[in-house]
Amino acid sequence: MYSVLTKLLFVVPSHYSGVGYSDVGFIWGRDVLSGHHNLEIPYVEYELEYPQMIGLLIYVGQAVSTYFPVLIDPYNTFIAVEGLLEYPFVIGTIFNLYMLCLKLNLSKSRIYLYVLTTLTFVVYGFYNWDFLVAYFVSLSIWLYLDKRFYWAAVTLALGVLTKFTPGIMLFPMLAGLQNWKARINFTLAAASVWVAANLPFAVANFNLWIQLFVGQNGPNHQLQNTWIAMVISEAGLGNIVSGGRAGQILSGGLFLFLMIHAVTSKRPTLEKILMTWYAWYGVAYLFDPQMMIQLFPIVTLTPNFSFLFYRIADALNAFIIMLYFIGHSYPELPTYVTNQYTPWGLTMMEASVRQLIFLFGYFACFNPKLQATLQSIANRLASLAVGKRTRDSLQERRGI
Repeated sequence: MYSVLTKLLFVVPSHYSGVGYSDVGFIWGRDVLSGHHNLEIPYVEYELEYPQMIGLLIYVGQAVSTYFPVLIDPYNTFIAVEGLLEYPFVIGTIFNLYMLCLKLNLSKSRIYLYVLTTLTFVVYGFYNWDFLVAYFVSLSIWLYLDKRFYWAAVTLALGVLTKFTPGIMLFPMLAGLQNWKARINFTLAAASVWVAANLPFAVANFNLWIQLFVGQNGPNHQLQNTWIAMVISEAGLGNIVSGGRAGQILSGGLFLFLMIHAVTSKRPTLEKILMTWYAWYGVAYLFDPQMMIQLFPIVTLTPNFSFLFYRIADALNAFIIMLYFIGHSYPELPTYVTNQYTPWGLTMMEASVRQLIFLFGYFACFNPKLQATLQSIANRLASLAVGKRTRDSLQERRGI
């Protein structure tokens, strides 16, 4: 109910949301309110930067809010429809994680600790397209571990048809299959679903459809909410826009190195899948706060991810959400606070620390020796703190 109320236009505060005031809010103003693309077919009649699953949700939301604006006005109706369409995927994600916890003998309380009680979930609720990604990712992992490889490939393709990121799972999944015939069949199953969803648009208007992959609104983003922006800036290679290409090359190169290291390791396939996710979001050149929803299943299935560090990352993520547009309300604040694109500004610093926590997870969560070392350091620090408190207490009693 909290999430519902704080996404409506007439409520103050109205939280930053993938459906309300970032992605969909922008799309509503650009494609519906302006009247340019309302009820037009994406990828055929206009360029849309999101794949077909999200395109379908947008089209349905436009149709209902245009013809049946029953909740105050078309805009609020659109938000409500999108939320209702996405809510089943939230429930489905929780169900998938429940079944995976049973299968992997993990505590089901992890679902509460790492998903439902996070500040990210409290703010976003079920209003975000990234929940579709979390659903298809968790379902694909579940089916894969159950050795239902055909359906795992199909659901992986559906995840890619929602956002491109789940495609990174293909490589560790293929590596875990027993032979090349199984790998070819898995690839063909995933590719068939992807081609079936894309072919009609490619045939109808190839030049517009291809913009989904090469257009300015597609993958060619600026450097945003990432430590990569700081590196590019300090190296003199440009700002978040002019240095965008250099940042993407650095990000892609680091990811390929980390992914190859994970895939070629002797770890179980599930760990390779999880490491690939940490590799990507640890070095991604674009890591908007709503994207942390995609990591809900990944962290839940990683028993050695530090709860303390995860909560720190979650708190930083919430600060980004709530302070992203603070300059609109308080323009008198310093630029490093109000400008979320300043490489060493408040937002970029918060986002970078949060991102580096997930990158550290890549190295720490699957390394027993490092885990033991970190635990030893934590125990030593704890004993030193307890010893200091004991000495202070004794000194107080003696009146020293």
